Amino acid sequence: MSYPRPYKPGPIEPVARVGENVLTVNRELYSLYKIAYVETLPVSGPLVIDGGAIGAGVTLAPINTSLVLDMNYGEMSQIRAKVLDDISVSIYQPSGVARHNLKTPVATINAFTALYFPDDEPSELFVYEDQRPVLLIRNPRTVALVMSRVMFYGIRYALSGPGGSSTGGHILPFKTFPNIADAEHWKRSPEGEPYTVIPVGAWGR
Repeated sequence: MSYPRPYKPGPIEPVARVGENVLTVNRELYSLYKIAYVETLPVSGPLVIDGGAIGAGVTLAPINTSLVLDMNYGEMSQIRAKVLDDISVSIYQPSGVARHNLKTPVATINAFTALYFPDDEPSELFVYEDQRPVLLIRNPRTVALVMSRVMFYGIRYALSGPGGSSTGGHILPFKTFPNIADAEHWKRSPEGEPYTVIPVGAWGR
């Protein structure tokens, strides 16, 4: 079984190539697609989310990232974030489950994360169609800030599968599995093929 790049530190790289299979995981639904197209999402102004001015010690209302990070039907992104201002950022995936969470605390990313991870590895996540993350931005300092910016960049994937015009533009998976055991059993069967597991949704109990 192969896994996405977060498990190997370094610059962002595609987790799968054109023609390869990906098995997207959203909680306990496993969906098999094939990669049809890959391109970069470069660092640029349109991919910067600015929560605006933020007072000392204030946490902003959750920021919906739909206008920036939503993907088209049948598309997925692999993105990383760089915090540009002196703020603390929590990332919540669909279903309201925090990234980087332990039993009680939730780890955050901030402007100093890049000192330890210059390639922004801890921030990497995947967005499938309109299942966008939500940002919770906090100013941990004793002075107000005029901006609270988070910059995103990464890789866009167009997926192939049945459907399209017959399903309102939605691309359907070639196969779905209720658990990873069934997916692995299929992969080892005569009709099975290799795939890369992609966590596109939250996982929480």
